[in-house]
Amino acid sequence: MNTETTQLQETQAQWLANQQDTNNVLTTNNVSPMFQGHVFNMVTGEHGIENLIISILRQNNSILPKGIENSNLRNVAIASAMFASDIMAIVESYFTAGSTRYRYETIHQYLSVFMFRKGTIGKIKLSNNEDKPRSCFKPRCKWYLVE
Repeated sequence: MNTETTQLQETQAQWLANQQDTNNVLTTNNVSPMFQGHVFNMVTGEHGIENLIISILRQNNSILPKGIENSNLRNVAIASAMFASDIMAIVESYFTAGSTRYRYETIHQYLSVFMFRKGTIGKIKLSNNEDKPRSCFKPRCKWYLVE
């Protein structure tokens, strides 16, 4: 890793801490999430929640070929893919730190509408047997980054 990248990472960490503090103050004062700070990666130049979700899936090795859920490797795909709630937990720990900037509904909409329709990510609908011991009648979905 070169010196410039290291400096950018240090600046990124400071910027992120400032954004978290600012967003928490804005949340406390009931300022709409629309006016709160956004995700921006100074090292890669990527910004926005979509790129953050991609980064999270990549970091968690949830990268699979499209349609793998319909193959005999389904169990491997299920083990590798992530629940929306797991993605949300990482978003909260990484960026929002208690603010309302990226709510669960926002993450879920990006996953199930914007990114899924573009083909950026894939979805594995779990069966009742695969989603045990959960008692809810409606099985959940897991998400992966399309390779």
